[in-house]
This record gives sequence, C-alpha cells and structure tokens, in this order.
Amino acid sequence: MRFVPQTMLGRTLAIVVGGILLVQILGGIMHYREWQTFTENAERTKLIERMATYVQWMNTASPLQREFLLRSNRLYRMKAWQSNQPSIEDLDNWFGIEAFVRTRLAETLGNIDKDRIRVEEVQPPETRKPEEWRKDEGEDYPHHKKKRWRPRLLVAVQLDDGVWLNMQLPYIGLREPPFFPFIGLTVMTLFVALCSVLIMRSANKPLARMAKAAERLGRDVNAPPMSADGPREVREAANAFNEMQTRLRRFIQDRTHMLAAISHDLRTPITRMKLRAEFVDDDEQREKMLADLDEMEAMISATLSFARDDVAHETVSDLDLAALVESLCEDMRETGGDVTYEGCEELSFKGRPVALKRAMTNLIGNALKYGQTCKVLMVEESGQVIIRVQDDGPGIPEDDLEEVFRPFRRVESSRNKETGGVGLGLAVVRSVAHAHGGTAQLSNLPEGGLEAKLILPK
Repeated sequence: MRFVPQTMLGRTLAIVVGGILLVQILGGIMHYREWQTFTENAERTKLIERMATYVQWMNTASPLQREFLLRSNRLYRMKAWQSNQPSIEDLDNWFGIEAFVRTRLAETLGNIDKDRIRVEEVQPPETRKPEEWRKDEGEDYPHHKKKRWRPRLLVAVQLDDGVWLNMQLPYIGLREPPFFPFIGLTVMTLFVALCSVLIMRSANKPLARMAKAAERLGRDVNAPPMSADGPREVREAANAFNEMQTRLRRFIQDRTHMLAAISHDLRTPITRMKLRAEFVDDDEQREKMLADLDEMEAMISATLSFARDDVAHETVSDLDLAALVESLCEDMRETGGDVTYEGCEELSFKGRPVALKRAMTNLIGNALKYGQTCKVLMVEESGQVIIRVQDDGPGIPEDDLEEVFRPFRRVESSRNKETGGVGLGLAVVRSVAHAHGGTAQLSNLPEGGLEAKLILPK
C-alpha cells in the first residue's frame, strides 16, 4: 500500500492519468496490430504482383527477350534463372508465408495448377559475411552498409513451355511502426495530465480548508467559521460543519454557565449551614460538619475558577516556551522546592501563555507535594514539544493512571484534604494540552516515582 497515493488529489490524478494511459496503451496496441496486418498484406500483395508480372513477361517473351529479362532483373533486387528442374524440392507447405504466396500467385496467374508453383523461405546463411548477403540482393555495399539481412523467398514457377523460372528476391516484411502517432498520443496524455492536476488542485482546495478547519475546531471551539465556496456538495458540507461548530460552542457555553451558576448558588446555603453548625453543642460533630462544609466550599471555588478560566478564550500568541518553563522552575526553587530543569534553552512556540503556565504549575506542584524532588525535561522531536515532569514520590496505581485526569477524581491512598486539593489539577492540565492539539499522559518510573508527560505539537 505504500505505492498508493495517500491524498485525495494524488488518488484522483492516479485514476485519471492511469485511465488515460491505459486507454492510450490499448489503443496503441490495437493500432499497431492493424498497421501490422495492413503492412503485411500490402507487402505480400506487392511481392506477388511483381512475381506474377515477371512470370507473364517470361511466358510471352522470345528466347532472346528472356535472356534480356534475366539480365535486367537486378532492377528489382531479384535473382532469376531458368532451369529444366525446379530449384526447390516438392515441399508441402500448408501454413505460413509459403502457402500464402503459393495460393495468391496461382490465383493472380489465372488460377493455374498449384503444383506448378513451389515456394521456400530462405534463411540467412550463417557462414557468409553480411556484405555478401547485400551483394546477392543487388545492393551497393558502401551505400547500404547499415542495412541488416532481410528474409528472402525462393519461388519456382513452371512456365507454359515447361521450363522452370526460379526467382529469389528479398522479402521486406514489416518496417518499423510509424512513430509520429505515438508522439501525438504522448503529448496529448501529458496535456490532459497537466490540465487534470490544475483542475483537481482547485477542486481539492475546499476539502483541504475543511480539514484545517476541523483541526482548528479541535483546538479552539471559538475559531472563525470556514468559508463556504466550491462545488455544491462542498458548500453544503461547509455549511453543515459551521452549523455543527455553532451548536458545539452553544452547548459548551450553556454547560459552563450552568456549572458556574450552580457553584455560585451553592455558596449561600453552605454559608447558612456553617452558621447553624456553630450552634451544635457536640464539639466533635461541630468540627466534622465545619470540615465537610469547608471541603465543599473549596470544591465550589475550584469549580468556579475552572469554569471562568476557559482555555479557549485566551488568545494564541508567540512565546518562548523554554523560558516560560525555566522561569516557573526558578520560582519554585525560590519557595523552597527542589526543582531542576534540563532541555532547550530557547524554543519558539505559538500557544496560550497563561494556560500553559497554569498547567505547568499544576504538574510541578503535584510533583513537589507527593515527592521530595522534581525534575523537568524538555525536548523537541518530530515536530512536537515533549515536557516531562518527574518526581520521586509513591506513584499511582496502573489502573488509576487514566482515571486521575477526570474532574474531582483523587487517588485516596496518596491524596487527602491537606495535600490533594479537590481533583481538578490534572483535568486542567489535559484541558490545556487538548486546547493546543496535544495530550497529557502519566506513567510510573521503573526506579520509583511518577512521570507526567505533556505533548504539544508545534
């Protein structure tokens, strides 16, 4: 399958140009076969008429005239001589050129008895030099020295007086096929292929724009709609795509607004419940109720922050990603964190700086919460930026490596209210990665600890 074009333009051109070439090849084969048949028939007819004319002259000529005709036969590059016995044995050739010449020559001479005609095809003598072949054919050797051996026919015809006329003459056979029709077919094929390339490139532009619009939508639901132009089917697909984008944007906005509204409205009853909890006489129960209410308030605050700080609303700009990550590591070191950075010193990147800073802060913060040290590695490979954040903590069970990216999902064995937050940090990280067309992954290190990998395409 590696030889099959992978683009719509390539496959369409392969079908169009391949079909044209196939038609041209088949047409060329048919043309050559028709030309071959016509040339063979014309050559054989010419050959038979020449021999029949010569035989008729010899039949009507006097002995002196026959001698003159035998001497002048070199005009036709033909050897001719008389004999009382034929120069050919009685061969029974029912197929091939011998049978054809024998039948047609008998018909041309007035349907004479075929037994009076004998035909044999003479093969090139291997023991003789090419110049001797040409001399036998009556050709001037220096003038024709580039010519090759031509097959010859030896024909013996019994004249009316019983004398056998023996004729040996070259059988030209097939010449090279005319080349000019194939030049025309080649030029026409190239012209059609060029026109097909130009037309198909123009026809595939809307599809390419749709692919870019779909990729842009995956990163930013608020991206501008794609232009609807081109063929009717492409315009209908573009309009449907734009309508889908509008519905997705409206759906996300409604869900975000609803989430923010619910989170905001819950603060009032939580405040009332805190006030009522103060009147509980049992100190232990009162402390537990207040702790639960504090946790609920923290979750609501985080949810409001998550809903307000929508990544897609931030404008994409040029930034130095290496400087941004290195500055975050420096800030963490100033607050007492054991953070090291290795990798690119400078890396130009198009992205959302606030969102990226928030994602990296979450990753580095998690590494310092659950481990003693944090190591940040940044590399650029295959058109992607890969940022690895490694810690020496207890890690996460393999079954939960994907689950922890879900909102409010915490691994209870390693997170609690004092250390783990509400479980939105990794959800924010993956949301930022998806907004940039990338992804986020977690894996346990063989030597212990956890590695968080942020993959961002350039």
